[in-house]
Amino acid sequence: MTQTKLGAYCEKLIEAGWLAAIVVVPIFFNVYSSRVFEPDKISLLRSLAVLMAVAWLIKFIERGFRLHREGEEGASWWRSIRDVPLALPTLALVGVYLLSTALSVVPRTSLLGSYQRLQGTYTTLSYIVIFALMVATIRERGQVSRVITTVIVTSIPVALYAMLQHYDLDPLPWGGDTQRRVAGSMGNSIFIAAYIIMAVPLTLARIIDAFTNILTDEKLEAADIIRSSIYVFALATQIITIVWTQSRGPFIGLAASGYAFLLI
Repeated sequence: MTQTKLGAYCEKLIEAGWLAAIVVVPIFFNVYSSRVFEPDKISLLRSLAVLMAVAWLIKFIERGFRLHREGEEGASWWRSIRDVPLALPTLALVGVYLLSTALSVVPRTSLLGSYQRLQGTYTTLSYIVIFALMVATIRERGQVSRVITTVIVTSIPVALYAMLQHYDLDPLPWGGDTQRRVAGSMGNSIFIAAYIIMAVPLTLARIIDAFTNILTDEKLEAADIIRSSIYVFALATQIITIVWTQSRGPFIGLAASGYAFLLI
């Protein structure tokens, strides 16, 4: 069944939503707010998740109405969900969160999260909505490539800001010592290192791909050299930032991801 303009527009809006989440959430922070980091980031993420969910709902209703009007039968929605890897465990996790929130001693705090970080059921469901819509709408290799490129490019300013902190060039006054253990735009040394270690394998894969093209192409292209240089620079800033966070947990995570990367 061909897709309508409305359906195509909704899919583009959903894709713009998860790309915006990848870019905005790691970079954004507001020094004029009361908490600066987590609540502002999560509020943005929640808003993006709601917009994406509304776009998906419009697309779902429009498709169902069109199938009914044309007398066609769509695939079973339960079968579609069941066939997606990790779908059933994710639904089970959603059920656990909803049940825990309903039985909580302080349901409001469990739902909305604490004042300090807003990590509650609403936030977790926002993560799951974005995950589910990415699974549902990413169908082409080009979309996967856009995700990887966006993650790598976004990690560069995050890492560079952390490097400014290490050299005491950060113009913003922070309460803690961000020179010895950089915190970057995440406000926490462990948080920024945990974010960066997820970008390292993607960057390393792009470096291997870029150098493979350079070595196998008969004619050396300037674009290949520029692209590989950018990826090498990105990887260098990422590794330096992880080292300067001095966080043990992310080092373990980096070692585990490196082992998985070699196996894959």
